[in-house]
Amino acid sequence: MELNQLLQLKTIIESKTMTAAAERLHISQPALSSGLKKLEEELGVQLFERKKNNISLNKAGEIAFTYACAILGQAEEMKNTFRQYAKENNLINLGFCDPGPMRFSAPLLQKSNHNLTISSELVDDDSRLLNDLLSRKYDAVITLEKLNHPDVESHPFAKEQLMLSVPLEDELAHKTSINLHEYPDREFAVYRSYCAYERKMKGFMNWLTELPHIKIYTDYFIFRQMLEHSNVLSFTTRLVQVYRNDGERVIIPLEDDGISATYWLSYTKDNKKRLKGILSWVEENSLMLLGADNFNL
Repeated sequence: MELNQLLQLKTIIESKTMTAAAERLHISQPALSSGLKKLEEELGVQLFERKKNNISLNKAGEIAFTYACAILGQAEEMKNTFRQYAKENNLINLGFCDPGPMRFSAPLLQKSNHNLTISSELVDDDSRLLNDLLSRKYDAVITLEKLNHPDVESHPFAKEQLMLSVPLEDELAHKTSINLHEYPDREFAVYRSYCAYERKMKGFMNWLTELPHIKIYTDYFIFRQMLEHSNVLSFTTRLVQVYRNDGERVIIPLEDDGISATYWLSYTKDNKKRLKGILSWVEENSLMLLGADNFNL
């Protein structure tokens, strides 16, 4: 059982209708109905009497509502306690949808903000990040989609692009850019993390993984060993290349469609002052983050 399920239950009861509750929670009505059904399945009881175009709270629902209010109240009290702790200790919590921008930017942000403690966390389900931001679990989040909410400001954070990792002795090593669709018979090795950026490249990844000479790795350690001891073509990204050493290889930009993306930095408007150091660093380094293809750190 998740706090979000209890919040949805409480909002449905307070809003009187599913439609009004969905609007307050900024989710679709089918998603809200699905969440309610899942909660009822976990509790083993129905919480509402359902009639055509109408639902009404039953006795079990009244009991559940009492518990939901108490639990959510305790959770909010706990969050307030740690919000105050974070403020007093200059702690900034950042949530990232992907490991690439997190491992790239977190050390740089910490280096440029000596008076702060930067805490970074990777979130597997990036669809949670808006709610996590609004609930103050994070002071700011980095996502692949702009967050549209009246209480949130979003700014472009960093450009991402898939790149080819080529051994020095390979015939492609002299090229300044490459379209992989021109080399479908080459042997490729791919590390798949199934992250948000990969999902963004769904069309390209579907094409790539169907090539005849493709080797897919899901264990990063084994993939790293392959990079060190194999001459096969592999992949990195614009951000990953900064912190991952591919050894005696050339990193070449790709020209294929569907491989570029922009990460967005989002925060609540009332938290902007606390993020002054973070936002200043992003603004000062905007050309590096969004413009130039090569980094100069």
